[in-house]
Amino acid sequence: MKKAMKHVTISLLRNILGVSVLAASVALSSCETIYDDLAPCRTEYRMKFLYNRNMKFADAFAGEVESVGLWLFDTAGNMVWSGSESGEALRAEDYAMTLDVAPGTYDAIAWCGLAGGDAYYLASDKVSRKEDLILGIRRRQTDGAATVDNDLHRLYHGFEHIVLAEPEGGGTVTAEMSLTKNTNAVRIMLQHLDGSPVRSEDFDFTIEESNAVMNYDNAILGNDPVLYRNWIKTETSAWFDEEDNRMYDDSDPTGGGEPGDGTLVEVNGLMAERTVGRLMADRNPQLVVTRLTDGKRIIRIPLIRYMLMVKGEYNKSMSDQDYLDRQDDYTMTFFIDSENRWYTHAGIYINSWYVVPRQETEI
Repeated sequence: MKKAMKHVTISLLRNILGVSVLAASVALSSCETIYDDLAPCRTEYRMKFLYNRNMKFADAFAGEVESVGLWLFDTAGNMVWSGSESGEALRAEDYAMTLDVAPGTYDAIAWCGLAGGDAYYLASDKVSRKEDLILGIRRRQTDGAATVDNDLHRLYHGFEHIVLAEPEGGGTVTAEMSLTKNTNAVRIMLQHLDGSPVRSEDFDFTIEESNAVMNYDNAILGNDPVLYRNWIKTETSAWFDEEDNRMYDDSDPTGGGEPGDGTLVEVNGLMAERTVGRLMADRNPQLVVTRLTDGKRIIRIPLIRYMLMVKGEYNKSMSDQDYLDRQDDYTMTFFIDSENRWYTHAGIYINSWYVVPRQETEI
């Protein structure tokens, strides 16, 4: 009798255990609604933004980008969702924007930085198609010319073709978007050969371009001229230790020669700062410095050509456009003589590189 009871108990336990394992495996293997009171599994879609298209090849999104605007378009080109965010949320290392969309294939377009002020405008107040995401730099008419004389805050663009699949079992799906910076800081420094002061009222600085309108894919639209004027000019000075750090004038403005009457212990300059829109390898903007005492242009050079001259050996594997998109900060130093003319024999210093221009260039 005891042996029979023991056999029945073991069989019953085995049956109970088998049913439990079967129920657990069914619950874990599918997120379909088996019972009416069970919620289906959900998939969260997100977009992570990267700004690694820079000279460091490192993601600088959290430190640079201050606002994000994102639009998603279906395969027919219709806008199906948009979102924006700014502020401290973007500083988080794991920041990604939640996308409230169904699974599918989309073109994702981003303009980042629009919340920083009124320097830019979209072609349309109501976005329904990609073409509504044409972006322009605000200009004003000055003496018959379309001019930009205010600072441009940092602007970034992104365009990705993404496929948001629905994984079995739900979860989180994260797409990535790489951003291109569309603004560049250009600083122009003038220095007298003899170290004497350079007065801000004596010079004007402009960049002649035609890049004020950008398409939804970040291509430049049209060729309407725009004149970037210096938005700030600063008179600068530096002093040198008379014994250890000496610079010399006419004989060699770059600091060679022997100490003597030409020794300089003070160097003065005039720095003009300007921010400009996206620079393109296939365009020909001109940097112009005008002597205001008589209106004569003492410097006029093709800006892109000179910027690419200092691309360097380490960057030769980049295309010219990739280099211009990654490098966003330029400093160019010119030496001028006692009559406020460009002393071309002293060359140009561009981001610490020394470039000798063609001496037959007419100024």
